[in-house]
Amino acid sequence: MNRFWMAPCALALLSSTGACSGADGNDLLGDSGTITPDASAPTQDASTSQDATTPQDASSPQDASTDDVVTIADASQPDVKVGPPDSLIQCGPQVTCSAQNQTCCWHMTNNAKPYECVTNIGSCSGEYDVPITCSTPDNCASQGNAGYQCCATGGNFGTTTQCSGYDVATVVACKSSCGLDDYEIGCSVQQQNCADNLQTCVVSKCTDPGATLCE
Repeated sequence: MNRFWMAPCALALLSSTGACSGADGNDLLGDSGTITPDASAPTQDASTSQDATTPQDASSPQDASTDDVVTIADASQPDVKVGPPDSLIQCGPQVTCSAQNQTCCWHMTNNAKPYECVTNIGSCSGEYDVPITCSTPDNCASQGNAGYQCCATGGNFGTTTQCSGYDVATVVACKSSCGLDDYEIGCSVQQQNCADNLQTCVVSKCTDPGATLCE
């Protein structure tokens, strides 16, 4: 081998001309073998990110017209009573009581105050006290019992001097019909309208003084 030929090749290798390599385009010194990313291929496409120019459409808010509407009662309007009108109970010769809110109490042995209106039936529970809740059938109707009779139930015998031996009432109240021990109260002496047409309507002196009754 010619040693003088090797020298130019050695110089050619040092100068990286590749003239003696015999392989075109093979850069033995310049190519380190490391693959770098291609800067020409961008990373995440910014055009695919959320479009800030399209905010939530505020032109279609929640329809408030579908919300439930609460109606508050008008407290300025007074309650209207529904039912039959009140009526008066004749309580002795001078006193009258509300048929819906009161009871006539006949204190048979109390000469100072024989009749009074009470709102509590317990105030008419003394010995020989007689609670009277009606004096005519109209009182029964105003208590919600239209068509009922006002009946005096006897049983207080001889409790007062002037009525000794007479059947004096123990209670006067509305019933669907007066029984055998009852006296129909509130009849008309003029019309003689007792439910039992065999009876006579009279003014009571002892059973229920001052009231009209059938006997």
